[in-house]
Amino acid sequence: MPEQETAQVPDELLKSPDDNHNSLADQPDLEVPEGRVGSESSLTRVCSSCSVQSQTQGEFCPNCGKGFLKVNAWKNRRVRVTAIVIAAVVLLGGASAAIAMTIAHNDEVVAAEASAKAAKVEKESAAARLAASVKAQEVADDAERAVRLSMVGEVEGSITTDAQKKVSEETLEGPILRSSCTPLGGGSTDDLTALTTTYSCIAISTENADGTASGYRFSATVNWNDGSYTWHLGD
Repeated sequence: MPEQETAQVPDELLKSPDDNHNSLADQPDLEVPEGRVGSESSLTRVCSSCSVQSQTQGEFCPNCGKGFLKVNAWKNRRVRVTAIVIAAVVLLGGASAAIAMTIAHNDEVVAAEASAKAAKVEKESAAARLAASVKAQEVADDAERAVRLSMVGEVEGSITTDAQKKVSEETLEGPILRSSCTPLGGGSTDDLTALTTTYSCIAISTENADGTASGYRFSATVNWNDGSYTWHLGD
């Protein structure tokens, strides 16, 4: 059999495991570097007044002593400012819309009043023109009727002259005092729409006490367009 070799074990390995378990009281205190004390709870902050960055939990800048502006407060302020601006814009927009609506309404009222006034003026002008036209037509019609009456008088005068001539020719017995003509067929000298009018005329030789008259009958026709007329003895 081969020979066994003997190895020497260090004394540290021969110690009992219990020898390594010292009490907490026997363990030495651990030293912590000063730079790490409180670093985990400190905040990196930048002063809004002096712009110096520092590690601190306080609310005031170690450099200038002025208070830090909290982010939440700044955000809240911006929210409030934004809300105020939006409200102002809404109010201004509403006021502008109300003003625009008021102006538009006023313009509509003014336009309606102007249109009504113009319509009234036009109506009055049309009525005045119509009245003037009617009056002018009445004047013209009265003048035409006067002309027609005058022409009837000429017809009667012509018949009287003709009858007296016939008396002198011993065709009729005189004396012939005057003549009178009356429209036939329901006609009228005042009917200005008639182009011609036929008359039954009498050359009066005797006027009776009862207002009647007797004489010789004539017929006459007047053309109102050209102002001419004809007559003859008998119907």
